[in-house]
Amino acid sequence: MKWFNTNALHNLLNTLIFVVTSGALAGFDWTMFGITDHRALQISGTLALAKLLINAFRDGPAGMVAPPPPAEEK
Repeated sequence: MKWFNTNALHNLLNTLIFVVTSGALAGFDWTMFGITDHRALQISGTLALAKLLINAFRDGPAGMVAPPPPAEEK
């Protein structure tokens, strides 16, 4: 699965965080899925923490605060 790298994982986690938090904060009834709004926000917090840990292991703490490299022109 060459297409599934850490950037793809970050995009997936961003999408899941958006779905969970937008529903929970908009008052979506999560009980039909068996979870409360409180639990939905805990899930989104865990996903955000996973993103930070992935960055910490991939780039290291110094890499997380370093300026990004210049974008390549196509």
